Amino acid sequence: MTGVTLDAAWAVPGYTPASVGGEAVAVSPEAIAVTIEEPEAVNKTKTLIRHDENGIITQVILDAARPMDEISKSFAEAGIDHILYDGPVDIKEAYVDLSTDPPEIRPKPEVVISGEIRPIKADGVDALHLTVQPETFAVYVWYDGKLVHQEDVADGKIEFAIDQAGAFRVTIVAGQPYKVGAFEVVAQ
Repeated sequence: MTGVTLDAAWAVPGYTPASVGGEAVAVSPEAIAVTIEEPEAVNKTKTLIRHDENGIITQVILDAARPMDEISKSFAEAGIDHILYDGPVDIKEAYVDLSTDPPEIRPKPEVVISGEIRPIKADGVDALHLTVQPETFAVYVWYDGKLVHQEDVADGKIEFAIDQAGAFRVTIVAGQPYKVGAFEVVAQ
């Protein structure tokens, strides 16, 4: 197999190298620097994202019988909150930032849990002391697949102590736009 190297001159319309038959055309450095733009795709695929008044994504439409621009126009006329987006969107990992004009798709921020998550003694005294950002959230404690405790927190602090041995899953549900945070605690 013979390797072929094409230089920037090939990008200039009308350039014919001597090896292709005929005489090589002289090309100025300015002509070589010319960039040729590819034609825009005729039917560029867009994703239609429906959202509620808080920016929570409620529906993602990837494909439809009508062009997305037509659907978007119909939604706008009907007063349905939505945006058109270039690319895929994971409904669990993204939200619509309504504070920007136009609204934008953004990744959901993580709940930040600070402090040492370690096994504890199942004596009701040994406790985990954790700090969570954002400070306002709901905490849910699960044991054996069943919800055993839930509480609303407004100061960003969690203290976890228990007198029953086992593995517990703790989930943190903050308001929009945060992801759900979770961790495991083993009480021995």
